[in-house]
Amino acid sequence: MNISSISSTSGSSYSSGNDSEVKQLTNQIKNLQKQITTENQSNDDSETKQTKVQVLQAQIALIQAQIAQLQAKKSNQSQNSSSEQTTQITQTKSTISSNNKIDVEA
Repeated sequence: MNISSISSTSGSSYSSGNDSEVKQLTNQIKNLQKQITTENQSNDDSETKQTKVQVLQAQIALIQAQIAQLQAKKSNQSQNSSSEQTTQITQTKSTISSNNKIDVEA
């Protein structure tokens, strides 16, 4: 049986590299699904088929979890970036507002 290895992914910040990681992981899932189809059509006895398919399905579940982590990280960092931009805009508006005050003396 040919079982693909699963590499662990980690990173401290989101980059466009995460998109390519997700794509690679998605391709690994497709390959594992093909292996499941091949195994289901094999001449192995039902117990062997079941064991091999369970291993492949477990690998798929792990990869799906990795994809979810990458997407959550991307979403979280996107929200943090948006929050920082809102804070900067608010501070800029406050500065502009305080600079535009006109002293009127009668």
